[in-house]
Amino acid sequence: MREKYLGHVMLVLAPLFDNFFLYTINDIPAAAMLNFAWEGALLLIICEIFIRIEALPLIYRCTLEFLIVNQIPPLVYFVLPGKYHAMSATYFTFASIIDVTLGTLLMFAVANVYVNFLTKQYEELRMARYDVSHDGLTNLLNYDSFHSHMNELSQKSSRHQIICILDIDDFKKFNDTYGHLEGNDVLVYFTKRLFAEVKAHFGELASVHRFGGEEFCVSVHGVTVEDCLEMTDKLAEELRTKDYITATGDKITVTFSGGIALGCDKKDIKTVLREADKALYYSKRHKKGSVTCAKDLEKKSTDTDMPLSY
Repeated sequence: MREKYLGHVMLVLAPLFDNFFLYTINDIPAAAMLNFAWEGALLLIICEIFIRIEALPLIYRCTLEFLIVNQIPPLVYFVLPGKYHAMSATYFTFASIIDVTLGTLLMFAVANVYVNFLTKQYEELRMARYDVSHDGLTNLLNYDSFHSHMNELSQKSSRHQIICILDIDDFKKFNDTYGHLEGNDVLVYFTKRLFAEVKAHFGELASVHRFGGEEFCVSVHGVTVEDCLEMTDKLAEELRTKDYITATGDKITVTFSGGIALGCDKKDIKTVLREADKALYYSKRHKKGSVTCAKDLEKKSTDTDMPLSY
C-alpha cells in the first residue's frame, strides 16, 4: 500500500511540475495543457506496471519511474512532426530536463518524509489498539474484547452462535511443580495450537479469547456443535502426539476440558455463555480431558449449578 501511494505521488506531481514550468513559465499556448491528458494516461499505465514488479526493490522502481515520467514526454514530442518537434527542440533542453528531474526528486523526498511520518503514526495507533484488545502473553483477544463481543452479540439473535469454553487441566498443579515462567510457556504452547485449529476449521467465522488464567473461549457463528467437537478432538489429538517439553527435559501431555453451548432464538447470548460454563464445570468435575455439550446436560440429573462471574 505504501509503495503504491509513493508511485501515485510521483505520477501526479512530476507531470504537473513538468507542465507548470514548460507550459506556463515558457508561455507555451494554454491549449497545449491538453497534452497532460494523454501524458497522464500513459504515465499511469507505466507507473502501475512498475508498482507491480515486486521483484525489484522500491528504490529501483522509483528511479525508473522518475526517468520515465520526466523523459518520455520530451522524447514523444521530439518524434512528432510540426510544432511539437519545434517545441521539443526549444524547451526540452538538457538543462530543463535536469531541472525537472531534480525538482521531482525534491518533491519525492518531501512526500516520502510525509508518508513515513503518517506510516509511523498509523503503526503506533494500530499497536496501541492491539495492546488494548489483546492479551500480552498469548496474543489472543483478551477478556475486555470478549466482553465487547458479547455486547455486540446481545443486540441480535443468538441463533447459530456457539460458545466453546476450554480450560487446561491441572494447570495449578503444573505451576506449583515447575513454576510460573514454565506455566506461561505452557499457555503459549496451548494457545498456538488452539488458534491454529480454530482458524483451520472455521477461519474468520470464529474468534478466540483468553478469559484469564488457563481458560479460553471460542465464539463461532454458522457452524454446528458437531463441527466444534471435531475441532476440539483434533486439538486434543495434536496435544497428545506432541508433548510439551519443560526446561528440565520432562515430557508433559497437556490436556483440557471443555463445554459447548448452542444459541437459539429463545436464548440471549449470556444464557448461552452460562450453559457453556456449566458444561465445562461438568467436564472438569466428572471427566477431565473431555468436552461436554450443554444439550446433553439436560438429560443428566447431576446438579451442575455453580456461581458465575460473567
